[in-house]
Amino acid sequence: MPGKTFEVTVVSRERPLWKGEASQAEVPAMGGGLTFLPGHASAFILLSEGEVKLKGEEERDFSVQGGFASFERNQMVIAVDSAKEEASGEKS
Repeated sequence: MPGKTFEVTVVSRERPLWKGEASQAEVPAMGGGLTFLPGHASAFILLSEGEVKLKGEEERDFSVQGGFASFERNQMVIAVDSAKEEASGEKS
Protein backbone atom coordinates (compact mmCIF):
# COMPACT_ATOMS: atom_id res chain seq x y z
CA MET A 1 0.00 0.00 0.00
CA PRO A 2 1.45 3.39 -0.95
CA GLY A 3 2.25 6.06 1.62
CA LYS A 4 0.42 9.34 1.92
CA THR A 5 3.11 11.41 0.16
CA PHE A 6 5.78 11.16 -2.49
CA GLU A 7 9.05 12.99 -3.11
CA VAL A 8 9.01 15.85 -5.62
CA THR A 9 11.93 17.75 -7.13
CA VAL A 10 11.30 20.81 -9.32
CA VAL A 11 14.22 22.15 -11.36
CA SER A 12 14.66 24.70 -14.13
CA ARG A 13 17.51 25.20 -16.55
CA GLU A 14 18.90 27.88 -14.26
CA ARG A 15 18.62 26.27 -10.81
CA PRO A 16 16.82 23.88 -8.47
CA LEU A 17 13.48 25.41 -7.44
CA TRP A 18 12.02 23.15 -4.75
CA LYS A 19 12.34 19.71 -3.20
CA GLY A 20 9.94 18.18 -0.70
CA GLU A 21 7.00 15.88 -0.07
CA ALA A 22 3.60 16.19 -1.74
CA SER A 23 0.33 14.35 -1.41
CA GLN A 24 -0.79 15.51 -4.87
CA ALA A 25 0.81 17.08 -7.94
CA GLU A 26 -1.09 18.64 -10.83
CA VAL A 27 0.89 19.26 -14.02
CA PRO A 28 0.01 20.80 -17.42
CA ALA A 29 0.63 17.80 -19.68
CA MET A 30 0.49 18.11 -23.46
CA GLY A 31 -3.11 17.38 -24.37
CA GLY A 32 -4.49 18.14 -20.90
CA GLY A 33 -3.64 18.33 -17.24
CA LEU A 34 -2.72 15.30 -15.14
CA THR A 35 -2.89 14.70 -11.40
CA PHE A 36 -0.43 12.41 -9.61
CA LEU A 37 -1.10 10.78 -6.24
CA PRO A 38 1.08 8.44 -4.15
CA GLY A 39 1.43 5.04 -5.81
CA HIS A 40 0.79 6.37 -9.34
CA ALA A 41 2.02 4.19 -12.17
CA SER A 42 5.37 5.10 -13.71
CA ALA A 43 5.05 7.90 -16.24
CA PHE A 44 7.12 10.23 -18.40
CA ILE A 45 5.21 13.17 -19.87
CA LEU A 46 5.88 16.36 -21.80
CA LEU A 47 4.64 19.54 -20.19
CA SER A 48 3.00 22.49 -21.88
CA GLU A 49 2.78 26.06 -20.64
CA GLY A 50 0.66 26.26 -17.50
CA GLU A 51 0.57 25.75 -13.74
CA VAL A 52 2.23 23.08 -11.62
CA LYS A 53 0.37 22.76 -8.31
CA LEU A 54 1.89 20.79 -5.45
CA LYS A 55 -0.21 20.00 -2.39
CA GLY A 56 0.96 18.66 0.96
CA GLU A 57 2.32 20.17 4.19
CA GLU A 58 3.40 23.09 2.02
CA GLU A 59 1.46 24.16 -1.05
CA ARG A 60 3.52 25.39 -3.99
CA ASP A 61 2.39 26.74 -7.36
CA PHE A 62 4.71 27.31 -10.31
CA SER A 63 3.92 28.96 -13.63
CA VAL A 64 5.94 26.91 -16.14
CA GLN A 65 6.98 27.19 -19.78
CA GLY A 66 7.21 23.57 -20.96
CA GLY A 67 9.52 20.77 -19.94
CA PHE A 68 8.88 17.23 -18.73
CA ALA A 69 7.84 15.28 -15.65
CA SER A 70 8.70 11.75 -14.63
CA PHE A 71 7.16 9.65 -11.90
CA GLU A 72 8.60 6.35 -10.71
CA ARG A 73 8.58 4.55 -7.36
CA ASN A 74 6.92 7.47 -5.55
CA GLN A 75 9.54 9.94 -6.77
CA MET A 76 8.64 12.74 -9.17
CA VAL A 77 11.00 15.00 -11.06
CA ILE A 78 9.60 18.06 -12.81
CA ALA A 79 12.18 19.67 -15.13
CA VAL A 80 10.99 22.86 -16.78
CA ASP A 81 12.38 25.25 -19.37
CA SER A 82 11.54 28.19 -17.12
CA ALA A 83 9.34 28.73 -14.09
CA LYS A 84 8.12 31.38 -11.70
CA GLU A 85 6.81 30.47 -8.26
CA GLU A 86 3.39 31.96 -7.70
CA ALA A 87 2.05 33.05 -4.33
CA SER A 88 -0.03 30.19 -2.95
CA GLY A 89 -3.32 30.80 -1.23
CA GLU A 90 -3.62 30.00 2.44
CA LYS A 91 -4.55 26.45 3.34
CA SER A 92 -8.04 26.07 4.70
